[in-house]
Amino acid sequence: MNECTRIANASTDALNHHQWESLVSLGRQFIGNCLDLSRDSKQEAETLNQIAIGLDNLGKFDDAIPVLGRGVRVKPDAAYCYAELGAAFEGQRELVDARKAFEQAISIGGYDEVNAGAIRFAKRQLANIYIAPTEEPRNSETPGTIEPSPSAGSKKFGTGFVVSNQGHILTNNHVVAGCRTLATRDGKALQVLSRNANSDLALLQADFAPSAVAVFRAGPAPKLGDSVVAFGFPLPGLLSSDGNVSSGILSATSGLQTDVRFVQISAPVQPGNSGGPLFDSSGHVIGVVVAKLDAVKVAQVTGDVPQNVNFAVHWAEVRAFLDDAGVPYRKEVSQHPTTTRSTAAAATHVAVAIECTP
Repeated sequence: MNECTRIANASTDALNHHQWESLVSLGRQFIGNCLDLSRDSKQEAETLNQIAIGLDNLGKFDDAIPVLGRGVRVKPDAAYCYAELGAAFEGQRELVDARKAFEQAISIGGYDEVNAGAIRFAKRQLANIYIAPTEEPRNSETPGTIEPSPSAGSKKFGTGFVVSNQGHILTNNHVVAGCRTLATRDGKALQVLSRNANSDLALLQADFAPSAVAVFRAGPAPKLGDSVVAFGFPLPGLLSSDGNVSSGILSATSGLQTDVRFVQISAPVQPGNSGGPLFDSSGHVIGVVVAKLDAVKVAQVTGDVPQNVNFAVHWAEVRAFLDDAGVPYRKEVSQHPTTTRSTAAAATHVAVAIECTP
């Protein structure tokens, strides 16, 4: 039995604290190293649910919530993910959100035994929830690690990239939030089609025909230590207006405090890189650049300055967002490594500098 098979078959019967921690760790290893991006979403959702069950049993409800958020985005008809999400909210005493999650689980229907069991659980929990009249749902915004786009005068700036022949452009939600008008650097108008604050993604529509589109990675998921390339338009007016390329490695398959919505990369990024593509060694997109660790704040707390700790939206989040929006994006298996120079050259044809007027 290989490692991935052992992880996938891990049992949850009568586990103690240490065993729950091991189960969570095994689940994260499976998500990061074993899943095939070309497969259906069922096994990914089940593994995410298993991770969340472990976190809930460890009392780490706040960590379980983003894990399950990704689960329901990957597989919206997974009643078991909604039921476990309700349990996590209930553990946090966020009863309004717990009730909504349980109700969503029930509304899906028990089309198999796993979902049916989840629905029975959701109904039992709903019967015991009392909500005070003044209670409000939690804020679902992404944690405050996201870099702000820089401002110059009355504008702020970011990066996006073309993901379909229909002119769809992908970027970060925080790049377009609060914008009265959006345009490319050369003045071509952009329209917001959809946004997801939780995964910090936004889909735009361009009013021009693209000359090229990005290609996303299919097949086996990237692994720790794999080479990555980031491209964007950072620090406009200071750095090159032709775009900036940086290289590094995939440092971790989760973000701060093992947040599964993000991955950690060592490729340097600056304000303005937000929303830019992250490529693998074959020049295929595996993420969207989103944040850099605040070195000053970390140094104030730890006494040490962190280096090259940056983040991108996880490939599963990006895929689920585009699938939900019905975007016909291109996918290819990464089989033929290319040079950073070639990736950068291709990136210049798909990346766009975005200007926002608040």
